[in-house]
Amino acid sequence: MTLSQSTKDRLDYAMGPWGRAASDEINQLLGYAAGTTYYVQSTSAAASDTSGRLGTSRDEPFATLDYAIGRTTASKGDTIVLLPGHAETTTAIALDVIGIRIIGLGYGRNRPTLTATTAASDLLSVTAANCEIHNVRFVGAASGCTALLNIEAADFRATRCSFEHGAAPLSAVTVVAASHRFVLEDCDWRGTAAGPDYCINIEAGAGLTCNDWRVIRPYAAYGVSAGLDNAFLQLNVPGSGYAILDAVILGFDTLAIDINSSTLAVGDGIMSGYAAASGAITFANAIDAGGCLPMEFLISDDPATRGKEWPTATPT
Repeated sequence: MTLSQSTKDRLDYAMGPWGRAASDEINQLLGYAAGTTYYVQSTSAAASDTSGRLGTSRDEPFATLDYAIGRTTASKGDTIVLLPGHAETTTAIALDVIGIRIIGLGYGRNRPTLTATTAASDLLSVTAANCEIHNVRFVGAASGCTALLNIEAADFRATRCSFEHGAAPLSAVTVVAASHRFVLEDCDWRGTAAGPDYCINIEAGAGLTCNDWRVIRPYAAYGVSAGLDNAFLQLNVPGSGYAILDAVILGFDTLAIDINSSTLAVGDGIMSGYAAASGAITFANAIDAGGCLPMEFLISDDPATRGKEWPTATPT
C-alpha cells in the first residue's frame, strides 16, 4: 500500500515547501521505495550489524548507519530509514554510495541523532553524488570534530536537518569546492557552547568554483554566550547561480554573510533574510556581499530599533 500519485501531488501542493518531504515520509512508512529500503534502530533489542542480517525489516534492523550504507547499491534508489529514537555517538561516517537517501523518522529530540566524538575528523562525509538526507539531528563535541557534515560531492540535498555546535566543530557544515548544486533546505543551526565560527563554510580550492547551490529558509540561533564568531555562511571560491533565501540569523559577532571570494560580477547570486547582531557590528559592514545581490535583507543590533534594510542604497 502506498499513496497514489494524485494523492501525493495534492499533499505536496497543500503543504507547500514541506509537502514533498511529508509525502515521501508517509510513503516510507507505507513501505515504498524505488530500490531497497533498509532500517536502522540502535535502541531495538533486535538490532544487529552482522553478515546474516538483511536489515529490510523494521523488526530486524541494522544497528548503525555506516553499516547500512555499506549494504546499499549505487544508483538504484536505495533508501535507509533511521527509525525514531535512533542514536549513535560516532565519527567518520562516509556517505559513499551514489544516489541513496537517508530518511529520519520522528520529531523533536526523538529524531535520529548522530553525535560526534572528540576525534579529529568529520562526523558525516558525503563523498558520492546525488545523495539526500532528511530529518536527522547532528550534535557536536567538546573538541576535535572538524565538521558535523562535510559535503564533497555534487548534487547533495539535506532537508529539515539540525546542526548543533558544541565547542567543536568550528564549522558545522563544510563544503569542498566544486561540490556543485548542493541544497540545504529548512535546516537549523544552534550554538550550545562558545567557539563556533561558521554554520556553512564553502572552502577554498585553487582554480575551483562552487556553483548553482541553494540554502533555503535556514534558521541559525546563537546567543551571546555561544555567539557565531565569524559568519553564518562564508564562500571562499568564485561561485555563480547560488541563492541564500529567507535566512534568519540570530547572534553573529562579525558578519552575517561573507562572500569572501567572488567573481564580483553583478548577479553571481542573491540573498534575502533577517539578521540580528550580537557584537559591536557596524551596520555598513554586517554583510560582505561580493557579487551577491541582497534582496530585502533586514539587520538589527538594538532591541529598541526596528530592523534596517541592508544596504541602504537603492538600485540604479
